[in-house]
Amino acid sequence: MPTPKETPVTRKDELIDATLRVIAAGGVKAATVRSIADEAKVTQGLIRYHFKSKNELIIAAYEKHMTRLIDVASSASEGDYDCAKTRMAMFVQASVKPPVIDVQVLAIWAGFFQLLFHNDSMRESHKKTYHLLRHHIQDLIADMFRQEKRPMTDKKLRRLSIACNAVLDGLWIEGGIIGDEFEANELVDTAIHAFSQLLDINLNDYVT
Repeated sequence: MPTPKETPVTRKDELIDATLRVIAAGGVKAATVRSIADEAKVTQGLIRYHFKSKNELIIAAYEKHMTRLIDVASSASEGDYDCAKTRMAMFVQASVKPPVIDVQVLAIWAGFFQLLFHNDSMRESHKKTYHLLRHHIQDLIADMFRQEKRPMTDKKLRRLSIACNAVLDGLWIEGGIIGDEFEANELVDTAIHAFSQLLDINLNDYVT
């Protein structure tokens, strides 16, 4: 049971963080209830008190890991910027730089990857975080077109957001696995160029 100084939300969050540390060290297969309890320095009973199953805990860990990355990139676009192009450029830069691009971050994601093909609940969780990111990209695109006074259908906005999201996904994976293959700022320059081409809007002048 949680102590008076701890809330159930705080304790659950600590258990999720412990799960992510276990997965980072040994993959999802290493994330047993026992190993997570040992990492969190709690009893296995406490984990079962907060989570109905290990699967529920694993999914919560996946959502937190992905949401944390999305929040880092999204927050970069939420500064006091009147210009929609600046907001987009800040978002794109943050999406392909540390701490979003990081070997350990990618390793944790890779640990979850196989579950996405065999676990319906995990797939639904993935859809949730995918939509969170893609809708943020779509909103940024829509803001730019409004400022440019360029008409755009919802269908076109959706297609552009899917394409832009795919660009970031590809650079994120390669940047995390073989980061030493790329020159300084090459991933940022590549992402900005790709977005500019896809959206037919020059973002190069808005890179800091």
